Amino acid sequence: MTTDFKALWNDRRLPNRDRKRLIAHIIEDVTLVKLPDVGTTRIHVRFKGGKTEILTTNNPKSSAQQVKTDPQVLEIVDALLDTNTYPEIATILNEREVRPGGSARKGQAGAQFTALRVAYLAKEYKLRPRYDRLRARGMLSRQEAAERLGISECTLVRWADHGLVRRHAYNAHAHLYELPENDLPVKHSSRWDRLADRATAPSQTPNQDANLQRKELQCEAK
Repeated sequence: MTTDFKALWNDRRLPNRDRKRLIAHIIEDVTLVKLPDVGTTRIHVRFKGGKTEILTTNNPKSSAQQVKTDPQVLEIVDALLDTNTYPEIATILNEREVRPGGSARKGQAGAQFTALRVAYLAKEYKLRPRYDRLRARGMLSRQEAAERLGISECTLVRWADHGLVRRHAYNAHAHLYELPENDLPVKHSSRWDRLADRATAPSQTPNQDANLQRKELQCEAK
């Protein structure tokens, strides 16, 4: 046996088979107790002289665990769903240099988020859909908003284009609409009161709106 075990053990020229022989001279028994619930393994070591020692090490991750999305990333995605669609969330994550779990695979270190990846995470981890979040905030469908305002759905879309009502996307091509709590916009004659002008003009009082409507009716009668 050597008088300087540590120096001999750390000698890179020492073959692994000789390291096993060294261990056999000083260790009597080793018992491994795997604790999957906490992700660790407890190592009970009994030495030749009777001394015992307990070591703890993390269990190696499976291939599925290695590519599993970090819980902190899921928290970010969940928060962003309040204000953004899947493509927007993917762009934000990439700008922050947040990487998907698949980046742990060999040759995939540069992998980035896409709208499809974000949608998969939202569905796989049962995050509340953006549509449901908007509905909970009182947003209306296009049909509901149009009926509330007494206009056609095409007119509603034009009003939203000019900012008379707000719309919020819940995916790449569909929206829900937010109507103001007070002073709902009303239909005017586009010939005398263009949408572009209404979008930039200060909000009218109810009396002014009524006067304007009477003028529009008078013009139509003429």
